[in-house]
Amino acid sequence: MSPSVSDADLSVCDREPIHLLGGIQPRGVLIAFGKDTDAIRVVSANAAALLGAGPDALLGKPLAGVLPHGLLARVEAGAGPGPVTVEVSGQRCSALLHDSDGLRVLELEPLPDEDVGAEESALGAVQRLVSPLARAKGTAALLQEAADAVREVIGYDRVMVYRFHADFHGEVVAESVREGVDSFLGLHFPASDIPVQARALYTRHPVRLIADVDAKVVGLVPPLLPGTQRPLDLSGAALRSVSEVHLEYLRNMGVGASFSVSLLKDGQLWGLMACHHLTPRKVSAARRQACEVLARLLSLQLAAEERGLEAAAQARRASLLNALVMPKLGERTPARALEAQAPLLMELTGAHGVALVLGASAGPESSPLLLGTTPSAEEVRALVAWLSERELPDDVLHVDRLGDVYPPLASRADVAAGLLAVRLDPSVPHFALWFRPEVARTVSWAGNPNKPVRPEPGHERLRPRASFDVWREERRGASMPWSMQDLEAARALKGALVGVVLRHAEELARLSRELARSNAELDAFGGTVAHDLKEPLRGILQYSSFLQEDFGPVLGEDGRAQLESLTWLARRTHGLLDDLFEYSRLGRLDLSWEETDQQALVDDVLKTLGARLEEGRVEVRLPRRLPTVACDAVRIRQVWANLITNAAKYQTAEPRWVEVGFVGPGETRPQAARHASAPYLFYVRDPGIGIAPQFHEAIFELFRRLHPAQAYGGGTGAGLAIARRLVSLHGGALWVDSAPGKGSTFYFTLGEGPRS
Repeated sequence: MSPSVSDADLSVCDREPIHLLGGIQPRGVLIAFGKDTDAIRVVSANAAALLGAGPDALLGKPLAGVLPHGLLARVEAGAGPGPVTVEVSGQRCSALLHDSDGLRVLELEPLPDEDVGAEESALGAVQRLVSPLARAKGTAALLQEAADAVREVIGYDRVMVYRFHADFHGEVVAESVREGVDSFLGLHFPASDIPVQARALYTRHPVRLIADVDAKVVGLVPPLLPGTQRPLDLSGAALRSVSEVHLEYLRNMGVGASFSVSLLKDGQLWGLMACHHLTPRKVSAARRQACEVLARLLSLQLAAEERGLEAAAQARRASLLNALVMPKLGERTPARALEAQAPLLMELTGAHGVALVLGASAGPESSPLLLGTTPSAEEVRALVAWLSERELPDDVLHVDRLGDVYPPLASRADVAAGLLAVRLDPSVPHFALWFRPEVARTVSWAGNPNKPVRPEPGHERLRPRASFDVWREERRGASMPWSMQDLEAARALKGALVGVVLRHAEELARLSRELARSNAELDAFGGTVAHDLKEPLRGILQYSSFLQEDFGPVLGEDGRAQLESLTWLARRTHGLLDDLFEYSRLGRLDLSWEETDQQALVDDVLKTLGARLEEGRVEVRLPRRLPTVACDAVRIRQVWANLITNAAKYQTAEPRWVEVGFVGPGETRPQAARHASAPYLFYVRDPGIGIAPQFHEAIFELFRRLHPAQAYGGGTGAGLAIARRLVSLHGGALWVDSAPGKGSTFYFTLGEGPRS
């Protein structure tokens, strides 16, 4: 959890112009002069102590008339931005030179006696700083050696190596501390401790010394530049004064002097070496430069180690991607092929679960493919619908607190606290979703981060927190954050998946064309066969009837039985041919859509079936009037007839009944029908013999029967196949919920109108 600092508080800190405070620290003198004229334009108010003349006497004079002959040339010839030791008014000083606001800015810092031989000390300091690093193995040991070396060189009480996290809050990952001084090792500091503009300065100017937090600021003369009407920009000045908020922050920590060196990686702020002394203490410019050299070496070493780890991780991910996309699909769909690679898919991004929503283009599986620990299929569908309505930068969304942005899954943090979603196709809602569970952990802050700054009565100035005692925060509801490498791996898989799915879609299209041609030929063949065979069958039935009427008495009992069997077989074959002919016509059927009163359809069916239902003592129950919906009335009447006949047939116990009803929009749906999204759900229910789950799909196959042909009044086994196909032609679905001995409920839905 990020510290609960208000945006207003943060914006105040972030807006403070810490490079335009108009003053310097009193440990040195600042002189700004024109590049061409050499005339002094700005000078610090304490100039007289070193130069023997105050600002009034110095402003407008040429710099060469103030400084010893050749001093400026020597400084300009110095090694880059590093300090040059010069002598001014009999004092040995470190001189630093840089440009700002079109002026040259010279900073002179008198050296204390122990630093008079600073150049030699600096070389020794570099040697002392760098030598221990060679024996360090691993990042942690390297940082610890660096902290120990820096503390030895600058003599401060505490040296912390402070690493920034992705949200720029910092963690102390190594520390060297004098005995008796508080340790901050392992503690976290909120991002607001180092506001945005301060981080920018740390990036541009890696070294920063505040030698005495109680020192009075020395103003500049004039305070505003004539050309800009603002103070001289001191971004690059080593003597730059310090924000009062930051000074108070240091005092609250009990710090008398502060020194920091930035650690950069690829030009970005990686961390800081933050050094504290409990009393004021200077660090010579030469030693500061030595520490900067160390920090640059350390940054290079850290970058090399991290690149090594990243390279190993990328190689592993490349290997995973190769394993995921290289296997041939064979007869499998992309979804089924990926299902076999579930462990690799999760390892790719370090997730605990993956959901692939590939749609029909990946094969006949329209439901999300869920691998590992994920939300339910219904929850994934809802999440995909939510994602589909959003603009995703670069088609990717990643969060480690999903519940904050998507409340429906806020209670599923044990499964989906973190989400990495990649949109696979901008035109259809196809996604790859990786899920991570909540990782509950305790973060130890250096003081309560929830109140890092607050206004006080009567003061407009914000004040920093006063306590840095350990404050522990229990973090819940968040997963481990997703890394850039996780995002890159997800994007890479997207490219691979799109290619695989497209290839499979092309193959499906080819098979579909072949299947359509085969079906057309089969329909034509079935229709021809059915039509051509029905005529001779009618003849067989007629002649068997004539034989029974004319010669029945002389055939004897065995002869009559054989003739009755012949008649039954002919009638059954005739029925099969009728159903085959009907089924074959469905492929060429054009529906006639119209608003249809379903109650009228069912009433008509019941009139037709009345005698049969009465004979079987079957009561038909209609809990309420059926609604009016659009459909082809003739075809849906056939569906009702098939389902009601079927429900009435497979019953053995009294009382026998069939219930015909519906579930309307907004009404609670039974568990077996919760996946259906159509506004109306129709059903036909019976208390009959029931169907075992393994046969729930088999009963819809053409001519598939679960009982002997003469059981339960016979039948061809085509009725349910025809009913399902008619419903499918309407854009709906037909399925059954049943168990042996517990009856059956057939559900069906209809589409909303003719398909374009």
